[in-house]
Amino acid sequence: MQQGLAALVVLLVASAACPSPAASAIAGDVRVALRHVDAGKQLSRPELIRRAAQRSKARAAALSAVRGRGGGSARFSGASEKQQQAPRGTPVRPSGDLEYVVDLAIGTPPQRVSALLDTGSDLIWTQCAPCTSCLAQPDPVFAPAQSASYEPMRCAGPLCADILHHGCLRPDTCTYRYNYGDGTTTMGVYATERFTFTSSSGDVLNVPLGFGCGSMNVGSLNNGSGIVGFGRNPLSLVSQLNICRFSYCLTPYASGRRSTLLFGSLADGVYGDATGPVQTTPLLQSPQNPTFYYVHLTGLTVGARRLRIPESAFALQPDGSGGVIVDSGTALTLLPGAVLAEVVRAFRVQLRLPFTNGSSLDDGVCFMVPEAWRRASSTTSQVPVPRLVFHFQGADLDLPRRNYVLDDHRRSRLCLLLADSGDDGSTIGNLLQQDMRVLYDLQAETLSFAPAQC
Repeated sequence: MQQGLAALVVLLVASAACPSPAASAIAGDVRVALRHVDAGKQLSRPELIRRAAQRSKARAAALSAVRGRGGGSARFSGASEKQQQAPRGTPVRPSGDLEYVVDLAIGTPPQRVSALLDTGSDLIWTQCAPCTSCLAQPDPVFAPAQSASYEPMRCAGPLCADILHHGCLRPDTCTYRYNYGDGTTTMGVYATERFTFTSSSGDVLNVPLGFGCGSMNVGSLNNGSGIVGFGRNPLSLVSQLNICRFSYCLTPYASGRRSTLLFGSLADGVYGDATGPVQTTPLLQSPQNPTFYYVHLTGLTVGARRLRIPESAFALQPDGSGGVIVDSGTALTLLPGAVLAEVVRAFRVQLRLPFTNGSSLDDGVCFMVPEAWRRASSTTSQVPVPRLVFHFQGADLDLPRRNYVLDDHRRSRLCLLLADSGDDGSTIGNLLQQDMRVLYDLQAETLSFAPAQC
């Protein structure tokens, strides 16, 4: 792929339990709009990314807690003792501070819900009335008593046993507790209900799903009413509907364009917005962290030089530590500290620019813009930067500049959209995936990407 691509399509094809496309609960394809959690707030791109970076720090701490339970020993300086030392009997998922919202409806008649999309967790849940403890949300709290299709799941129900922390409320009602790495927790009744997704074409999908009806919720739920898990485990939307393929195309935060999510058979038209060649790399799985979508990263190039980073620095270990995941809920791309230090060193040598005051691997790496560029009459002028390429097994991702660099003209600096993961693992964040069509194929177990105009 050539440097300076205006758009990049990432196709993520993932099927946690996809016996065949014919087994899918969806007859055709569903295309729904996604919006960023800060959409409509009239914020500049630097401010939008600053807010997303703060959420990424919480997400990094949560991911580190998850991977650390697989055997990793590294600790993230931003993680609390509670996050770092969660007991092994407590399942930990990434945080509730997510980035993209999908609008849907639950119940009969439908009640509007704005749910956060999360490829790093499995549970589908929303806050429910009456609420003992509820978080702030943009929509009215879902009221199961007003729905004719709401039905609590029995204790022997098909999904109740898949919830690690489940219980049985008399006379025969499944209850759940689900924990996220940032301390966010939801508890309530596990039930079945009709979910309605409205496609951008006007088509409507109305399907029954198991979901958590949370009446006691604590922590953080960033501009959403709940979370739709798109992970690989049985509780997720992907698994419950036997979705063999799903795809998204994430637009830049300040672009004003809606991102899109596609799921279903996706037999035709997936690459209709692609502007370049499609590349494919295998998806990997970890028995210790089965929710995540892992890929095989082999190395990195900065400028014209492939960095001397051993492939083992990105390897997924048998104990669940390490590895590289693709995640919709993390903004920044997270790399192990030693890898990030090598990348930053390469940029500094080639840019020949000093760090800004306070710049660090922990708090973000920024370089001072030269005086000649500061005096430029146009605020759109950009300091030339080296290219950045991620090398995957069988695929090379040559990134557009805006996917890894922030030009902050007001502060006369440019910043790398990379951060320390806090452990031996890496995360491909959503900023790096913007203007890409991403497709997960759970039958082929591959991730494909190509340049696109979302």
